Amino acid sequence: MKISLRKANAIQTAINEALASLKLEPQVSINEFEDVDQKIDAAFEEFYESNETRENLLDALFDIRSAVSAANSSSGINGLLAILAKNEKQISFYRNLANMEPVTEKRVLNGKIKKIAERSENSSMYGYSDEVRTSIFPSDVVENFKSNFAQLKREKQKLQDELLELNVRTEIELTGETVETLTKANIL
Repeated sequence: MKISLRKANAIQTAINEALASLKLEPQVSINEFEDVDQKIDAAFEEFYESNETRENLLDALFDIRSAVSAANSSSGINGLLAILAKNEKQISFYRNLANMEPVTEKRVLNGKIKKIAERSENSSMYGYSDEVRTSIFPSDVVENFKSNFAQLKREKQKLQDELLELNVRTEIELTGETVETLTKANIL
């Protein structure tokens, strides 16, 4: 049976949910009105049936993961994911720079620094700062950051569209055992 990588991802999620819901209790509570042997035997049987299901689901999960890994490599998805990761780091970097104010005019900076120098010593006790902060980038550089940021966001959208297309178009083959296990677990 062939499925898309997108479907494979949904199946892996369903397998993990099925694994989490299995009852694998190694102990049993017995009260004075219950048959000891019957209660222990039933719990033992339930544990081993659940464990067999767990083993089969794990085999199916790793069968799918292995096939997805091979398909990701051969279809170019791994390379695309690496490019997308770099793109996201660049977006994060340029987001802050694109939102900066340009450098304050030198005339204004010099005036503020002169004002600080001429202030009395007591004024610093009242919360006035002894420093002037400014961006280091002229307005044309900030505009360039904004342009880079916008371009990177467009590039990210294009990359995500390509990735989605590859995930839908690329298929893997499930083994007969995997199909049987997933059908039995009501996942397929």
